[in-house]
Order: sequence, then C-alpha cells, then structure tokens
Amino acid sequence: MSEQITRDSFQSERLYLFWWFVCERQKIWHKRFVEKTKPPWSEDPIMQKERFTNVYRELDPGTQYAIKNILEIDALKADKIFNIMIYRLIGKFETHAAVGFQRLSNFDGKIFAKKLKTIREKGIPIFTSAYTVSGYSKMGSKDKVENVARIFDKLHRNFHNFYRQIENCKSAEEVYNLICSQTGFGNFLSYQILVDLIYPLKFSKPLLPFSHDEWASAGPGAKNGIKLLTKGTVDSELEIMEWLRDNQESEFKRLGLNFPYLKDENGKEIKISLANIQNCLCEFYKYFKIKNNLGRGKRKFNPTTPNIFYA
Repeated sequence: MSEQITRDSFQSERLYLFWWFVCERQKIWHKRFVEKTKPPWSEDPIMQKERFTNVYRELDPGTQYAIKNILEIDALKADKIFNIMIYRLIGKFETHAAVGFQRLSNFDGKIFAKKLKTIREKGIPIFTSAYTVSGYSKMGSKDKVENVARIFDKLHRNFHNFYRQIENCKSAEEVYNLICSQTGFGNFLSYQILVDLIYPLKFSKPLLPFSHDEWASAGPGAKNGIKLLTKGTVDSELEIMEWLRDNQESEFKRLGLNFPYLKDENGKEIKISLANIQNCLCEFYKYFKIKNNLGRGKRKFNPTTPNIFYA
C-alpha cells in the first residue's frame, strides 16, 4: 500500500457515510440471519426499501449458488471455469439452473441457444437486471440469445488453450487480463469471474491459488464511489481500496461503529477483503445517489424473500 494515502486523502463526512453504510448493511444481514429478528432491520428508509448486495459478497444468493452448484460439485476444473463464465455473463442463477451444468466434452452452442429460447418462450427473463448484459451485436445476429450462445461456442472451441493459459498464470491480475481478452467479457465481468474462481471451498482448494486480498480491479460503480470519497484526482484506485481494507478496524473504532464481522467455523472474525471493499464502494455509490436524489435504485428490497442458499 502506498504511504501517500492517508485519512486526509478522503472527504471526512463522506468517509464516515461510507463506513456507516458498510456497517449498516452488515447489521441488516446479521439481524436477519443470525439474530433472526423481524423486519425492519434498519431505521434508514433507503436501506429498508432498496436492494444492496451484502458486504461479504459470498453471502449473496447469487454467489452462494455459484459456490454450491458450480464450484463445489464433482466436475472437472475446466468445466467449472466454463460454467462460471456462463453464469456470470447471464447473471441469473435461475437461468443457469434451467439450462444445467455444461460439460466441455459435449457442449453444443445450438443446443445451448435452444434451451435459452425455451426459457424465453415461457416469458421468463433470461438475463440479469442488476447490470447490463450487452446484445453483443458483433456476433452477427439480431437476437441476443443467439449472440450469447455464439460467444460460448467460440470460447468452447478454444477453451483447451485458454485453460492452459489460466493454469500458467502467476497472479490474479494476470488471470483477469486473460479473461478480459475473451470475446464478450469486459472489465466488470472479468473481475467478477476472477473473484468466484478464488473462493475457498469446503472440500478442496480454490480453483486458482490466489487471494481476494492480492489484487482488485475497480468496476465502474467502485470508481464512482472512490471519486465521491476522495479529494481531487486519484492516482491509484487500488491503493485507495487497500487503505480502506487495511484501516477498516481502526476506522470502525474511531467512528464508534460496531461492525458485526462474519466469523469462520472457528469463531474467528473474517475481515472485509479487498475484493469486498471493491464491491462495497459500488454499493455505496448507489446509496449515495439515492440519498441525494441523483438516481434511483434498479431493484427493490423484499424482506419476505429468503436467502435460499444461506444456511
């Protein structure tokens, strides 16, 4: 971490709001799933009505699905990577569950497209509304489903070489750049895929031997969150995120915020990782926009919807 980044690099009121938001979001999860109290779990009207992802991304239903139904199943490592790429580009676990786990040994782009179209014909949304899934018109069709299927057909044809390159990567950033080089995978999606591939698993090592604290790429929302927090021009978004990660405990203490840390199986507190700081910055930007009437949230929070994957 650069020694040039200090608390003076931040706008004090907004820095407080950031840490308050992070703490309040985790308190909501803790009250809901650990204390099992009834809603509302926050006195803040925005937090009551708008949907924000968890401080710990691994607690979100979508990530829980990826871990339990892709990363931890009995399948080849290459197949798991292929499926994570499918899942994150589409963005809906319901869609991935409907088309089924795809095996590289018998993947067929036309059959994949047919399955997606069957879902669409039932009037069920295929793609996520949480972020934009491009139509990928450069793939040659006016039909988004056809184009997405063609992306994975192309990826499938060269996957052996792609997988070999992943295995030879020496850093998380190198893997990220490799994923970015594939058709249809921009900066945001590539980082989301990377984060998935280095989650610790129950019965095996992570698919890739890297850490969520090793390196992070600020997505569009996180970049905007950093701009809100800092004074002037930021030379290194990574160094800002590292400062927030490294100073989380002292900041909570300084501001009198009682953050309910997630704990591991041994009862040890799990600190907010660099990857999760990146995610928090994005969610903070959404909160700030709504609070200041600069935008509206895309998805509303439904307190009656259970987290079907969290146990």
